[in-house]
Amino acid sequence: MSPSPRPLLLTALVCALGTLAGCGMNADEIPGIPGDNKPLPGPCAVDQDCPNPSLFICNTALSRCEPACRTREDCEEGKRQQYALPMCDNPLGCQCDMNRCVVGLCAADADCGVDEVCRDGACGAPPAPALAASCQVTPEVVVGSPELSVVFGVWVKDASGRPVVPRDGATWSSLSPMATGGGTGVRAAFTLRVPGAEQDVVEARVGSAVCRARVMVLSPDVPDGGVRVLVFDELTGRPLPLASVAVSEVGGKMLSVALTGLDGVAWVPASGTVGLSAFHPDFGYLTLARHDVDDHRDVRMALRRNPQDFSGGVRVDFVEPRAAGVPAPMLRLGMTGLSVPGLFSELASGTLLGFEREVEVSAGGTRRLPLPSGTALWLEGGTPPPASAPGVAGICDGALAGVLNPEEAILSGTCGTRAAWGLTGSVPVAELPLNALEPGADPLLMLGRLLPLSPRFYSSVARDAAFRLVPTPGLSTGEPRPDTVAYSESVSLDFEGVRLAFPFAVRVPELPRYRGTYLDRAYVVSTVVAPGRGLVPLGLGAAANVAPADPNTDADVRVGRSGVVALRMAPAHHGLEGQPYRLLVGATSRAALDDASAGTATGFVVADLPGLTFDPLGEHPVEPTVDFLPIPEDARYNFDGAEAHGLQGRELRAAVDEPATLVRVVFTDRLGRRWTVLASPDELEEGIRVPRPPAGIEDRTYFGDHLGSRALLRVEVLQVTGRDARDTLGPSRLVAADGPGLDHVGDLTRAASSLDVGRPEVTWLYPELEGQRLSRGSAVRVRVTGFRPGASAGADGRVRVMVPVSCTHLT
Repeated sequence: MSPSPRPLLLTALVCALGTLAGCGMNADEIPGIPGDNKPLPGPCAVDQDCPNPSLFICNTALSRCEPACRTREDCEEGKRQQYALPMCDNPLGCQCDMNRCVVGLCAADADCGVDEVCRDGACGAPPAPALAASCQVTPEVVVGSPELSVVFGVWVKDASGRPVVPRDGATWSSLSPMATGGGTGVRAAFTLRVPGAEQDVVEARVGSAVCRARVMVLSPDVPDGGVRVLVFDELTGRPLPLASVAVSEVGGKMLSVALTGLDGVAWVPASGTVGLSAFHPDFGYLTLARHDVDDHRDVRMALRRNPQDFSGGVRVDFVEPRAAGVPAPMLRLGMTGLSVPGLFSELASGTLLGFEREVEVSAGGTRRLPLPSGTALWLEGGTPPPASAPGVAGICDGALAGVLNPEEAILSGTCGTRAAWGLTGSVPVAELPLNALEPGADPLLMLGRLLPLSPRFYSSVARDAAFRLVPTPGLSTGEPRPDTVAYSESVSLDFEGVRLAFPFAVRVPELPRYRGTYLDRAYVVSTVVAPGRGLVPLGLGAAANVAPADPNTDADVRVGRSGVVALRMAPAHHGLEGQPYRLLVGATSRAALDDASAGTATGFVVADLPGLTFDPLGEHPVEPTVDFLPIPEDARYNFDGAEAHGLQGRELRAAVDEPATLVRVVFTDRLGRRWTVLASPDELEEGIRVPRPPAGIEDRTYFGDHLGSRALLRVEVLQVTGRDARDTLGPSRLVAADGPGLDHVGDLTRAASSLDVGRPEVTWLYPELEGQRLSRGSAVRVRVTGFRPGASAGADGRVRVMVPVSCTHLT
């Protein structure tokens, strides 16, 4: 089943984070009058007891005066005079954030002086080119036909392995006629030209560091009477040999099958409109429901590895900040994960924040709390417990311990490299409401509401977190347990990294409906796009839609306007500078909690951010340029081979409106292995047939249990466009040899909505187990989920309970 949009966070953790919203300083800090180091007069009871009520407030909880502000000018020396704040004496000055003067941060080089760059939120001298000791081009392997355009990026490290972001990027060049392109910058575009075997073709130079990407260019000649299919790994670019490429009739009947060679290429006889599929046991299957061979005889099909076959990730150690002043009991809080490549919907369950486990917290007495493995709680001065962040397979190099042959590890799916991210904060133990648990609360919603109210959240990033993956325990028995895998690699994240210094607001488009009711939750995740790594979260905001339940989110506490959500984020840092910012505006429904027959409905839109602004009142909210797509709730699929309920065997139908351009139908079996079927909206409205796989290949439209029951089902509609929003991209255009590629759908998707219907399941309530005997006069009770029983037009069908009767017991 696709992951829930609500991570498994304990409500108490969010309550603890929430207390930060009212904290301007640590309880252990004893401020003096800035500039002369004299202690502030006290105690105070009201602001008027302070030296200047317009520049100070009385912290009644501590009975002391603290510097305060209402506007940015209140933080400047000209206004504060003898009460000037030394920390504000810097080129970026201070911002007035939640009535506290805080040091301003930069978000781009343009925010700094002519001879300076923005690194980790501060302006400074650009790094010397001589610091570059090594680099990596991404993608590092490309296979394609002539005229395919590819944009390459570069990551640079110093001699100790720390990220370096050169001011001018790299100098790019082509080493072979196989590709043309070049120039300078953090990225460069090249076009494949002359056919040739795989070799180093694209080169990037940064100082004395040189790195290259390998390119293989296929022949432009495709024999008539068929289609050439290149099958490759979506996340590494490597070609996949021994993949089965199958051509089927539109009605689903298999016509021909061929195996890919070492170059990942197979030619299959075909003509007209056919179904085109790629099967590999280690990867998710992919089917183009209707492909016109006459229009596109040269195709690239990107497959992603089975998400649960191998498991791994990194242990994250939070590095404590140095305590200052008089100690006070403080609880440290950390949340971490790994960057997300491609579409968010491709995440396996538990991949975002890890798997739930119990941790022991000594705060107000020892407590054992269930938390995701991506969270950590500890007392200041104690040893931070390691958190863990699961990841997905990708690329690695010889620097990863235990990997003697990186290319072999990449091809086998046993290593990966992502960006580890962390969100951190601290709170006095005395203010921690650990006993204030609210059953049924939505932790992510609470966190998203509270985070914009506090300037005391931080972001940390380890850009190049490499890890190994091992076979998932329990896979052979049909019960995979990725949560039992111990991660051997670790990274360190500063507890107080870069402050989430940019509060602003986003206008949420009209929310979509599910079963006649508007979705009741909205989340805004602010990210930076890291090529070859994925999306790295840097901030969050959230709002409910319950008072009233209408097309707009409820009025935000900070902004005070319906349909506008406040959020707070950090600038790109720790080696991610210069990469684009992106917002994901998501919506979901909790209908499945109240209705056992309901599926999980979600939607999101994407908004690119040209830059970050300090807009705490949300006076200029970011406006996404697209709307939510309707939830595909009328999608119907017949899992049987025979006609039923107006559908042919293995036929799927749904009405999908514009501006959707692509439909993804995803089947998932009990081992998490998937089969994705792609179609255009028009094709889905007419009805598409899912072919049966070739002999010897497992049919993943079924769950894989001994009952032969149906697989989990998710239907997703997407609006996919090129650089020009008018360039709409359907499945045929995406897979074309000179097209943008299925491996870039995550970057090209502007909006998506999905319905995860799961699978029908019947649970025995009485008797407790199937096959138990019933006493005379007793009732039979079952719970049905993922299925709406009944005889009405809106019902999915009926549930039959069979009770065998033994004649020998009749009188």
